[in-house]
Amino acid sequence: MFSWIARFRKADIKKLIIIGIGYSSHNLSKALLATGGYQIIAYIDEEPWNHLNQMNGAKLYYPSELLALAEKHRVDGVLKFEGEGWQPDNQSLVALKKLSAVYIDLDGSLKTDEQVRMVNQCLLF
Repeated sequence: MFSWIARFRKADIKKLIIIGIGYSSHNLSKALLATGGYQIIAYIDEEPWNHLNQMNGAKLYYPSELLALAEKHRVDGVLKFEGEGWQPDNQSLVALKKLSAVYIDLDGSLKTDEQVRMVNQCLLF
């Protein structure tokens, strides 16, 4: 018998980068990983003492590394919480769009299951 996670083919697993490492980012990433349909490629954080540490199995990188990571790993989406942490500039957002990576700006006041639902809708999962 196959496990629940085994039902997802490798191509069906959505690759994500999450901007920020706060409480909201941590909770959402755990919830997304628990679905079995997502892989967190990286977290983006400005603080130098966090660089290359890990959270929920993915390393933390500097904002300047966002586009290179998105291109290298062919991510499906980049998630961020409104009003929290570093904000990509318009040039970066255009570059993400050219890479076919969906940029999702989430409301941190929503419950985690609502955030997961929003991510699913934005990525047509």
